[in-house]
Amino acid sequence: MNKELWTIGRLLQWTEQYFRNKGIESSRLDGEVLLSHILGQERIYLYVNYDKPLTKEELDAFRPLVMKRAEGLSVAAIIGKKEFMGLMFNVSEDVLIPRPDTETLVEDILSLLDKDTEYRLLDVCTGPGTILYSLLHYLPKSTGMGLDISKKALQVAATNRQQLELEERAKLCVSDMFGALRELGGYEESFDVVTSNPPYIPTAEIATLSEEVKREPMIALDGGETGLDFYDILVKEAPLYIKSGGWLAVEIGCGQENKVADMAAATGYYSDPVYNRDIAGIIRELRWRRL
Repeated sequence: MNKELWTIGRLLQWTEQYFRNKGIESSRLDGEVLLSHILGQERIYLYVNYDKPLTKEELDAFRPLVMKRAEGLSVAAIIGKKEFMGLMFNVSEDVLIPRPDTETLVEDILSLLDKDTEYRLLDVCTGPGTILYSLLHYLPKSTGMGLDISKKALQVAATNRQQLELEERAKLCVSDMFGALRELGGYEESFDVVTSNPPYIPTAEIATLSEEVKREPMIALDGGETGLDFYDILVKEAPLYIKSGGWLAVEIGCGQENKVADMAAATGYYSDPVYNRDIAGIIRELRWRRL
């Protein structure tokens, strides 16, 4: 970027080409989101003001964001925000970036529950609180708890809890899966719904992921040799904390549905599973009723 006049339109064209040369598929969209962030405007502003010159300060602020994206960091991690279920979440390099696929699980649970009823929710591996807070937002009389082993992730979750005005309804706890509940006691069969989006990428496949995914915390990705380590814990221990007739719902990776369903069936605690597909037609969620 030299000292020539840089308009919004020209900068977007340059950024699109630069990102495309780096193999970034969403090259145009990424440039628009980053520039909108710098200007503090909605994306429509860019097109209404296509010929508007940018100041040196704006160009200087934009340049390092472009470099970070070219290095593989996701746009959400760069700007520190990601929309999910119509809500805006704070994110960082310390959390798994919320994905549209996970809305499959949230929408399924919301379809089961009455928004005017009080429920107790538990979200295991809560990360930035995406699933838990989305459910609480649309179930205004309910309360919940989020568990995560990462203190850094829970710091992000605490920020989101405050931003979404859920401090009185959501509790956060550092916990290795259900470990904190075992230590605290008193939570036996106390939750109406247990949800989880655990790490489910087989260890050997981590190296094949896109650069931006590999920049996310490994602790939120690596599901062990088969990718199923955490499901074994979930289906065996969740019944201790779910009320009879309550629900367990988990996000799964592509092609994992049969093995996870078999794990649950072997416990004898659950109804037959319900399978739900994401927007790409992939089975993304399994849900059971606690017998």
